[in-house]
Amino acid sequence: MSLQLKPLTIDTTDKHLDSKQKKFRTNVSRALERFDTVTEWADYIASLGALLKALQSWSPQFQNVKYYIPTPYQVSRRLTSSLSPNLPAGVHQKTLEVYTYIFENIGIEMLAAESNIWIPGILPLMTFASMSVKSFLIDLYDNYLVQLPAPTLKMLIKPMLASLLPGIDDESSEFLPPTMKLIETLKENMADDSLFWQTCFLAIATNKERRLGGLVWLMKKFPSLNAVPHLIKNKKNESDKELDKVQDGSNIERAIEKKKIREQTLQYLLPVAKNLVTPEPGLLVRAFIRCLDSDNDILIKRNILDLLLQRLHLNSPVITNLIAKEDRKLLIFICCKTTLSKDMSLNRRIWNWLLGSTSISQTPGNVSKNNESEVGTPKLKSEDYFKSYGMEPLLESLRDHIDNKEDIITTFRICITFLDNWEIGSLIVPEMFIQLLSAANKFSADEEVLRTATSFFDAVETNIIWGKIFQHIKLQKDFTLLKFVLNNFNIVTDEEIIIRHLPLMILFLLSSINVNTSLTETEREYIFDILKLLLQFTPERAFLPVTHANIEYHESATPKETVLRIEKFYNTVLEPDSANDDDAMIDKMLPFSTEDLTYLIVCNLYTLLLSSLKSNENINEVSAVFVLLFDTIPEQNDEVPDLKLNSPNEELCKTISEVITSLNPIDDKNPILGIVDIYSKYLGAVINIIESNKLLKQIIHALWSYMVIPFKQQIAIKCLKSFERTIPKKYIASALASAFVEEDNFTKKLGVMEMLWDQLDAHSELLDKPLELLLDELFDKQSPNYLSVSKWVISLLNIGTSNQLFHMLTNEILRFQFINKESLDPYDDLEMFTYRIQIIIAVLNIEDHSVLENFGNEMTSIDSAEDWKDEDISTYKNLMVATSLRFLKLKNNTDTKSIRSVLILLDLLLDGTENNFKEIVVMSLQMSSRYTTEDGKDSELIAVSLLDIVSKVLRLSHDNGIKLDIFDDNSTHLKYIDFLVTSLSSMNTPLIVSSYVKILTESMTYFGESIFHVLLPLTASIVQCLERLFLLEKEEGGYYKPISLLFEGLENLLEVAHSHLYSDERGSGPAGNGSQRNDFLQSVVSNVFYSENSEDSVKSQGERDVVLQSFKQITNCCTEVWFWAHNVSTNKGLTKKYHSAYKFKFRTKKLLEKMFFLEPLETLENLVMLDEHDVITLVHVLDGNKPSLTMPYLLFSTILRYDRHSVIKFSFATSRSNSSRITKIEPSLISKLDGVTIMEFLIKYTDSLENSAIEEIHNDFIIFFKEVSTNYTLFKPIYLEVINFVCVIATKLSLSQIGEQKRYRKELSDLFMRYMPNVLVDKVPSDKKKTKKLYSTMSKLVASSESVVNESTGGDKFNSVVSTVVTQYLSPQFKSKESLCEDNVLLLSEDVSKVGSKVKNWKMLMDEIFNDNDKFQVFGKDAKWNKIIYEWSIYPENKSKLLTELLHVSSSKKTGMAPSLIPFNSWSNSEANTRCQNLMRISYLLLISPRDTYLLDFQSIFSCIHQYLVSDDNQFKSNSWVLMRALFLTFTTSHFNEYWSKVAYCLQVNLQRFYEYLQIQKDIDPNEVLQICKTLDLLLCLGYEGFCSTNEWLFIIDTINCIHRNAPFVALVDEIAEFKDFENTRTEDLELTTRDDVRVPLLLGVHSIKHHTQLRNFFHHLSYEHYESIYSMKEIDIALCKEDTLKDIF
Repeated sequence: MSLQLKPLTIDTTDKHLDSKQKKFRTNVSRALERFDTVTEWADYIASLGALLKALQSWSPQFQNVKYYIPTPYQVSRRLTSSLSPNLPAGVHQKTLEVYTYIFENIGIEMLAAESNIWIPGILPLMTFASMSVKSFLIDLYDNYLVQLPAPTLKMLIKPMLASLLPGIDDESSEFLPPTMKLIETLKENMADDSLFWQTCFLAIATNKERRLGGLVWLMKKFPSLNAVPHLIKNKKNESDKELDKVQDGSNIERAIEKKKIREQTLQYLLPVAKNLVTPEPGLLVRAFIRCLDSDNDILIKRNILDLLLQRLHLNSPVITNLIAKEDRKLLIFICCKTTLSKDMSLNRRIWNWLLGSTSISQTPGNVSKNNESEVGTPKLKSEDYFKSYGMEPLLESLRDHIDNKEDIITTFRICITFLDNWEIGSLIVPEMFIQLLSAANKFSADEEVLRTATSFFDAVETNIIWGKIFQHIKLQKDFTLLKFVLNNFNIVTDEEIIIRHLPLMILFLLSSINVNTSLTETEREYIFDILKLLLQFTPERAFLPVTHANIEYHESATPKETVLRIEKFYNTVLEPDSANDDDAMIDKMLPFSTEDLTYLIVCNLYTLLLSSLKSNENINEVSAVFVLLFDTIPEQNDEVPDLKLNSPNEELCKTISEVITSLNPIDDKNPILGIVDIYSKYLGAVINIIESNKLLKQIIHALWSYMVIPFKQQIAIKCLKSFERTIPKKYIASALASAFVEEDNFTKKLGVMEMLWDQLDAHSELLDKPLELLLDELFDKQSPNYLSVSKWVISLLNIGTSNQLFHMLTNEILRFQFINKESLDPYDDLEMFTYRIQIIIAVLNIEDHSVLENFGNEMTSIDSAEDWKDEDISTYKNLMVATSLRFLKLKNNTDTKSIRSVLILLDLLLDGTENNFKEIVVMSLQMSSRYTTEDGKDSELIAVSLLDIVSKVLRLSHDNGIKLDIFDDNSTHLKYIDFLVTSLSSMNTPLIVSSYVKILTESMTYFGESIFHVLLPLTASIVQCLERLFLLEKEEGGYYKPISLLFEGLENLLEVAHSHLYSDERGSGPAGNGSQRNDFLQSVVSNVFYSENSEDSVKSQGERDVVLQSFKQITNCCTEVWFWAHNVSTNKGLTKKYHSAYKFKFRTKKLLEKMFFLEPLETLENLVMLDEHDVITLVHVLDGNKPSLTMPYLLFSTILRYDRHSVIKFSFATSRSNSSRITKIEPSLISKLDGVTIMEFLIKYTDSLENSAIEEIHNDFIIFFKEVSTNYTLFKPIYLEVINFVCVIATKLSLSQIGEQKRYRKELSDLFMRYMPNVLVDKVPSDKKKTKKLYSTMSKLVASSESVVNESTGGDKFNSVVSTVVTQYLSPQFKSKESLCEDNVLLLSEDVSKVGSKVKNWKMLMDEIFNDNDKFQVFGKDAKWNKIIYEWSIYPENKSKLLTELLHVSSSKKTGMAPSLIPFNSWSNSEANTRCQNLMRISYLLLISPRDTYLLDFQSIFSCIHQYLVSDDNQFKSNSWVLMRALFLTFTTSHFNEYWSKVAYCLQVNLQRFYEYLQIQKDIDPNEVLQICKTLDLLLCLGYEGFCSTNEWLFIIDTINCIHRNAPFVALVDEIAEFKDFENTRTEDLELTTRDDVRVPLLLGVHSIKHHTQLRNFFHHLSYEHYESIYSMKEIDIALCKEDTLKDIF
């Protein structure tokens, strides 16, 4: 029920006053006016004396007339201000003297009625009162305040308690007894112990500064909340029956029964204790929880834990039955969290509370039925006590705190502290272990979580770790957790883990796979990965040789039995009773001995391996585990045969033999790898030699199918190298030769040989046999395989490995001992010697003299040079000549065949036989054309032969000057050209492509200047063929060689064409040797493409166009291949598949480099045209990271786009091109590639350079910039790009060594300062894309201005640049409100604001905008303005005077220490509007600035607000309330300590005025009321102690009475809620804002209302919602509050 409030605005006694009373009122008013002029504390005493004298000037003369105080609110206000903490004790004493006089004269009854007027000012005093003042204050409390009527005390209980508790926080103080007595009197006089205790707990929970005093009170007066023992005994059986009833019945019946049980539970407590937990026991819990907060003093924590230990046991009925389950969990969790402070005094108390003592008995609601028959009260051991009352809620609370990073770290640390107490740790840690590790796995990316989890893992006993992991895997099949543990925690360093538990885990996992065949593929993969990790961590000493085992393995039964025995072991060691067992006892409990364990692991793994081989599943994974295991198990002594594994090994060998034949090389799993590992690392060494070689042969034959597939060759090589490490090479070579012989397809043989040659070591024995078998094909030139082998040998020369070939061939000759003798022995093998010689002859007789020439040039590398002391063996040719001579000198050599062979070799080496013959070219062309279009190996070989014929004819005719008169008929000319162009359409293989490239290369010699007529069709044909082959390469692989050959042909073609294009004299270049050489092809081309009407000038330009078009085609083709290869090389997954990608990258780079060398400008422009993000990387590759080779061409290319007649000269590399030619000839893309694109590429390219590279290009850049700045009108289209370019160059220059020289930076600065005024003159374009580009460039210019103008921020040049940008691009935009919201404008403004502290026009512009009322409203539309205005506000001149000036305009015309109330009617509307807006500006500045930024202006701001809020003028109040909220959100709480009484008075006066306006139906401004309510709402939400502890009762019901409302109240909000305007619900009523996760104001998001009745819900629910927010203990979201206040401003 509400009490009648004394009116504030209505004076009901004025008409009934006599003259003395009127004089009395006048005296009081004059005394109050003196307070307006006080300047120091002495004035306060004088003014208080005058006020006291005025109050004493009248007293009632009749009994029916009572003494009263005129204008009590004003008197109270002045007295409250006189109790400010800043005033001395003398002022406080004088004030209390006045209070005493007032209370004495008005009486207790009137004091109770006017409690909202007189008491608020006194309540805060106890907190800061001096010793001399406290005695007066205590007397005042004792005589008046605690003597108030009980209803009034119930209303005042919370502020009264909050005011008295600071008086007892010092137990040594002399004021402790009287203050305690005051509290006891207060408790006694209010006659409601329940409300007293509930309020006491509420005060302790909400007021941190009062907690110490509150705990002193609790320690002295808090009754025991533990069950009374004799009541437990009497009520035990009855309680059990009632508990059973709760389990049955309907919801209503259960609720009734639950209420009965609650009532019965209260009967177990002391009578005085019942008041503490009724009606709401949750407040008790929240008080205790808040006292355990980490920011509390340790003394508070100790006291509260002592209370728990002594008077609120864990088995108290209050905890077990009365409080909510969630509260019980929270209390126990917070207690455990307190242990993290590592204070032993606290931890000891917490452990004792959780474990109880041996004398603690069970409560009736928790007695187990097993104890019912016992006599007396049952007792519990400490661990049983904890298990019964604390374990379950603690576990639940811990599980609730593993869902986010902060909580999981806290929970880990709590569990670590539990390990210090085994009674708790042995129960909690095993239960939480798996859940904690799973949570850590979830947050494994966070280092702090992982570090904390590691500490926890290291602290836990190993039996718990692996027992729980075992149980988890067995039940959940969650293998990810074990993998996480192995990868992240310390396993290897713990001896017990690696010796005892890891082998058991290995055995368990292997047995599980064999038992459970329904595991998914993912689960099996996890298991194999885990097994590998386990075996890597497990040392050899954890196992014993298998022969020591004493058991037998049965595949069907043993794995199941194994799992059961392991499970039994871990169940045993996980029992709490086993926690203290020593290692010896645990070793006795192990399910298996070490030797038996080893044997079972091996047998299980054999079973698994055989199963995997038969099913072709996980072969590689199982084999890796198998090999790793046998590498770990100690080897058996050779003297004792390992009989136990003979049978498994035989079965394994048999199974592999069966499986190996069915392997599919296309299978991506590549099971051959696993089989090879098993054989090479284990099986091959343990079975007999015959079986081993048989199996090796089978494996090599299976491996052959991998060798012939390009994508699988790497796997085959890996297998061969694995064999080489463990198996004798002669066995491998024999098996490989066998597979080589059995292969029918010679192309595959050759492919395998190429692979072996590339991948194996140079002198590997594995190459010998395959090489012999391959070179045997050279003996018969008619053999279909001859060409293939010969081409392969030639390719060895091209790739630089011919020395290896020659070494292998000659080394076989040198092995014959008779070479170093004078005569032959009967047993010398001349047949083999002859064979070796013939192989060398066959190789050298390959129809390409390069082999013979190379043989004569390659240097020898033999082992025994001392045997050839006087002979020249420097080259292989000389070596073989010497060898041949030695052989011929042998005395008894009669073997004709061997001698003839040696003579033939000598003849070949010494003479170099030459052949002269002619062939029919027409027939060759016809047949070549036909066979190149047909499929099949035979057709291909025929075509290659024919091409070689044509090639040889051409070469011989050129060398010997022979004219081929067979081509006189013109009909053959066109056929030959058509052949060159069209025959590529079907070419695929290296053989035919190499022949084509050869004939093409030789044909170029005859083209001469006519090459320009065939260049385009030839280029297009080759490019098309390249594209087709490249597509096949990506799909199938194996096409590198033909692609590489075609690129080589293109390179030669371009080089020849380009040399003719720029030769000094046409026809005198590399085209030929005179007129007699202009034979066949010269006439062919000229006759086909000759035009009589051609002119020389047109012809010259046409020829150039032809070459450049070819360049473009080739560039596009090359870059496509290069980009693909580059992307593949950066992708590890693709690199494995396309292992030859690096070759493509190298080959295309080589061709591009050649093109870049020949035509750098054209090549670069073609690259710029490409829309690829890797183009810049490619340019870096081409110029070798030397920008001086690239930059001049790009700059010149840009110049040409806008000034084709420019004579500017850049530093072109003279060794690469003719600079005069470059400057005279326009690039082919001049009309297709614009300057903007080139400049954008140039900017990106420059940005990618290192800072030091600027030195190379600086001179060219300066030349370019001078040209652009001089002819700025020509280059106006790219001025933004030029500015961007300059910014990049300047930034890099400032960071480079060359930038340390002032002249470089000065030169750039001077050029830019001349350039900038000429180009920054345009208006902002209307096109959005162009506008964005413009503002982005200006932002970059502003950010880089220091480097560009070579001045620090604030310099003249710097300011000039920024000022120009502001004038041109910001000032025009700031004229309209719409432009102020554009992103481009705001981003540029943000950059300018950071550096514009000395830019005059920018500061003037911002001053204008900030002070423009219309434009000020724009700030609320975009958060970017907050940063801009904040930067502007902290400029030195603004920081010191901005807020001061705003305050000067906003404050009243009269100021003083205590501002007077001034009427503002004299102000004009415009002036009033300006003041209102300035209040909003101040609020805005506060909210966008960091906390306490304007601390020096705090007092002035508050005085201004206070002045407006206590006045009768309403025009500034709404804005003042917004500013008040801004103060609350942007200043630290401590700065308000002396102002809380003023804040409370402002709220009280304005809310009461609204209440009285409601009563007299006066006009009300709804938005002013809204702002008052929002301010009160925010204050209550923030929960500032200075306000809430002693003032909130004036506005809301601050006790639990807000729910029941069974006591009187004067709370203004609740008084207003009872007014008739707010009785009925309306559709327009506001919905209050609530959040589940954080605390926010109820009126969050409400910024205006149409009528005050819309606030009905707020007035009705504020008290209750505030109580609920305290009860929920949620944190406030300050950011949302700031955001909401900002929206109120705008």
